[in-house]
Amino acid sequence: MHTVMHLNLRVDPTQYISQIREVPDYDYIHMVRQPKYMIDLSLLNEKVHYLNEVFSPKEYVKRNNISLLHAHHGQLGMLLLPFKEETNLPLVTSIRGRDATLANQPIGYLDNMKMLFDRGERFFPVCQYLADRLIAWGCPSEKIRVLYGGVDLNEFKYRAPHKGDSQNILSIGRLVEKKGHHILMQAFQKIRGKFPNATLTIIGRGELEEYLISLANQLNLGDSFRLLNHLPKDQVREQMTNADIFCAASLEAADGDVEGIPNTLKEAMAIGVPVISTNHAGIPELITNNKEGVLVQENNVDELADALEFMLTNREIWETYTVAARQKVELNFNLAQQLQQQAEFYDELVAPYKVGKRYLVKPRQIDKKVLKETPQPQLQGKDDGEKIAPRKKAEIAKKALIYMQQLQQLQGFQELQQLQGIQELPQLQQLKQFPQLQQLQQQTKDKVKDELVASNKHEKKAKVQQRAKDHDEKIASRKKEQKAHKAEKVKKALYKIQKFQQKAIDEQLGGDHGGL
Repeated sequence: MHTVMHLNLRVDPTQYISQIREVPDYDYIHMVRQPKYMIDLSLLNEKVHYLNEVFSPKEYVKRNNISLLHAHHGQLGMLLLPFKEETNLPLVTSIRGRDATLANQPIGYLDNMKMLFDRGERFFPVCQYLADRLIAWGCPSEKIRVLYGGVDLNEFKYRAPHKGDSQNILSIGRLVEKKGHHILMQAFQKIRGKFPNATLTIIGRGELEEYLISLANQLNLGDSFRLLNHLPKDQVREQMTNADIFCAASLEAADGDVEGIPNTLKEAMAIGVPVISTNHAGIPELITNNKEGVLVQENNVDELADALEFMLTNREIWETYTVAARQKVELNFNLAQQLQQQAEFYDELVAPYKVGKRYLVKPRQIDKKVLKETPQPQLQGKDDGEKIAPRKKAEIAKKALIYMQQLQQLQGFQELQQLQGIQELPQLQQLKQFPQLQQLQQQTKDKVKDELVASNKHEKKAKVQQRAKDHDEKIASRKKEQKAHKAEKVKKALYKIQKFQQKAIDEQLGGDHGGL
């Protein structure tokens, strides 16, 4: 079984735990940056590790038999790039929403994302809308796999809409601008006169808590409005079960922050609560207007107020919406199916380990006819490199043989003269009268001299070449030592840069980022 190392923002129930701990046929390590991001201690086990405590990625990967890296946020993908480069493991990055925007991002974020697009193997945006954004930024489409967040249908069982007189409107999500809670509150205030028994409950926590409390006072919502802080998962599900209408007024924030698809919408649809939402980001991929629910223009108080009034007035059509909504979730957002899809996406990268035929390097095929017609190289002289025809070479050999015979005859006369101790024989004197023979003798002396000179030059040249070779080897050895020393310095510098980047990312992501 393959093991995937998941790097997540923190360990708590909001961080898509199923996509880490329940992927079929894949074991996991749930990694966070530091122990302070271990928010829910009830989820702590031997599989929770801390990135800042890993000093040797190669050794860590080998010890834990890791086959794949999965970062659950764009910046976390950047943080894992040095880890990937050192271990040569494939890297997958999930894109949740804000990480596909420049909303409140550090300087250079887009450039870093483009580097991640280049080096990362796969990207899992949670909706097609975010996939389109990645492509617009330059991510190759072949690296993208849309992976919707799933709902556990065994946990969120369908029940028919309430048939009583209650008019409880519920919204769940972090108290940040993109959730549109302030728009929902204003829309609710507009319909209160027609529906005096209606209530609005918002569950969440975040940076806009004081603003929303102040807004409720300004709108004079009184007891009809409740703002509940973060509740345990069971209590949230209970609130959803008791709701008559679920509303997600999502919108693009002033800084460009956007949603993917809110999981709370999927859960409300699975459980049978009629839903109202906006034409924002990936939400239209979940809800078709007037089929699974009602969609309105985002950041529009009047349209949202009209949708609330329509839904509260036409209670008899709720079940038509909820049945279609449940079917939509079962078809495209079933947790079991999405986890199986995730495993298949992993399989593309780690199983089996085979190289496709299109990547194999084959020997170049040469046409025999072309090879036959190719001009063949001519014979070359041993010394001067000039081309010599075979017939001419035979003539030269014949002349050389005659020359050797004449030379041997001359040497024989000289030796005979020395042995007998007599003056030059008449025949020798006659031979000396032949200028051709004298010329031949001189040529022989010159040739011997040339050969001696050439031999000395060859020896000197060999010595010079050997000295040059020894010098080159010394330089190469010295360069190798310098390169190793430089690599060590670069490694130390990269480690310091990584620490600095991690600190910067911690400052960017260290706050409340639940429900991405």
